[in-house]
Amino acid sequence: MNRKIITLTTDFGTQAGYLGAVKGVILKINPETRVVDISHGIEPYDVWEAAFVLRNSYRFFPQGTIHMVVVDPGVGSARQALLIISDNFAFIGPDNGVFSFVYEDEKILKMINTSNPRYFIGKSSTFHGRDVFAPVAAYLSLGVKPEEFGTEAKECLKLKIPSPEVEGKIIKGEILWVDRFGNLITNLDHNLVNKVGSEKDFQIVIGKKIIKKISASYYEGREDEILALVGSSGFLEISANQGSAEEILKKKRGDKFRIEFKK
Repeated sequence: MNRKIITLTTDFGTQAGYLGAVKGVILKINPETRVVDISHGIEPYDVWEAAFVLRNSYRFFPQGTIHMVVVDPGVGSARQALLIISDNFAFIGPDNGVFSFVYEDEKILKMINTSNPRYFIGKSSTFHGRDVFAPVAAYLSLGVKPEEFGTEAKECLKLKIPSPEVEGKIIKGEILWVDRFGNLITNLDHNLVNKVGSEKDFQIVIGKKIIKKISASYYEGREDEILALVGSSGFLEISANQGSAEEILKKKRGDKFRIEFKK
C-alpha cells in the first residue's frame, strides 16, 4: 500500500518546538514523505477531543495515509505504543483510547505493540512522540512491514462512546464535543436525525431552550439564534448563527438534551 502521507494530531501547540522536533525526525528518516497537520490545538491531555478530531478528519485522506496521534498523558508508563493497520489507513499513537472511533468505523487488520528499539531514536520517558511514534511512522512510510515494529497487541483501550437512548416518545442524547465556534456536537447521527426530521410534531429540548425544527444551514437563523442542524461531522449540532451556542446556552461536553415527540 502506498504510504506517502503522514498526518499529525497533537496537543503540542506551535510555540515550544516539540512539533518541529517530531517533523524533523520524520523527514530525516524519509525526506520524501509529506507531513500534514490535522491539529495541534487539542486541549492538553484531552484524549477524547483528539479521538473526535481524528474521527472527523482521517477518512478524507488518500488510502494508505499514516495517521499519527500524540495526546499522551500516560507517556512513560506501561501503556502500549500502538500501530494499527486497517484496510484503508495506518494509525500510530498511545493506547489510551485515542483511536476509539477508528475501532468503530474501520476494519482493523492488525494491531502491533511497537516495542522494537531498532526503530526508535532513543526512548525519552517524556517524549515518545519524537522518539517512538515519529520514527515508526517514518519507517512505515519507507515500507517496513508492520510486524517488524513489535508484537501483536491483543487488547486495546476503548473509550465509551455514548449512544442515544430511546424511551417511548423521547430520545435522550448527549453533547460529544464543542468546537471552537461554540457549536454543540451531539451523539445523534444523521440517520437518526433524518427519522426525527420526518416527523411533523417534535421538539428538541436543551436546558430551557426549545427548538422545533431541524435547519439546513446556519443562515436559517437570525444572528445568535439557536438552531439545530446536521453538521459536517454527520451528527446533530446545536448551533447559533454567527454566535456561540456554548456561551448562550451555558452547555458543555457531556451535558444532556432530549427530543420529544407529541404523537
